[in-house]
Amino acid sequence: MKRAVIALVASMIVSAPIAVHAQSNGARPCHPTDAAPARDCRRVLIIGAHPDDEDSQLIVWLQRGGRAQTAYLSLTRGDGGQNLIGDELGEGLGVIRTEELLAARRVDGARQYFTRAYDFGFSKTAAETFAHWPKDSLLNDVVKVVRAFRPQVIVAIFSGTPRDGHGQHQVSAILAKEAYETAMDTARFPVAQFGPVWTPLKFYRAGWFNPTGTTLTMNVGEYNPKLGKSYAEIAGESRSQHKSQGFGT
Repeated sequence: MKRAVIALVASMIVSAPIAVHAQSNGARPCHPTDAAPARDCRRVLIIGAHPDDEDSQLIVWLQRGGRAQTAYLSLTRGDGGQNLIGDELGEGLGVIRTEELLAARRVDGARQYFTRAYDFGFSKTAAETFAHWPKDSLLNDVVKVVRAFRPQVIVAIFSGTPRDGHGQHQVSAILAKEAYETAMDTARFPVAQFGPVWTPLKFYRAGWFNPTGTTLTMNVGEYNPKLGKSYAEIAGESRSQHKSQGFGT
């Protein structure tokens, strides 16, 4: 099967365009029917390492803009982060940040998934992260989500390279790409255990820190007259649910 690598590059500026690099599979697209409208056939899965890694503007632009059913997969529940609203840390903080992420989804309307990964704090490299996280187990989790949500497009928030800094960030992109490449493998991931086979059509990488090579851009902060708000405003409301991280504006 021929594959071509591309990437998604996203701007951190509220009203600026978002850009991307992508990789394409030769799978057949979903064909809308009366029972499955076109919007229900379009699904995008965004993958990051922590609750506040989500690209709120892209999620809102896709989901609230009626462009695609959208989901965010956070590998962890943010157990190793800071807490600016209380004394809870570790598992207690993970509960708080899980609820904050679910609150964000109630604002933007997207779905939310997690894996079994525990946020153990900052790590410098992907190798250091994999020393704490069993790669095969986490890849299993990501493939299960892909099979369950059945996205045509997977977007990795990070690049999977040392450019990402945090090792857990790198790993989230590495696992996202491997899940994209292997989700259709029923020998490695049997249907009985992982669900019906699914082949994503394209893989994108956000280009926040490296806009070179951008292959796709869109204005994710534009105004929606039907909603009476810009996608940036709604994304700000969603982002503000992360109060333990100081985003509660």
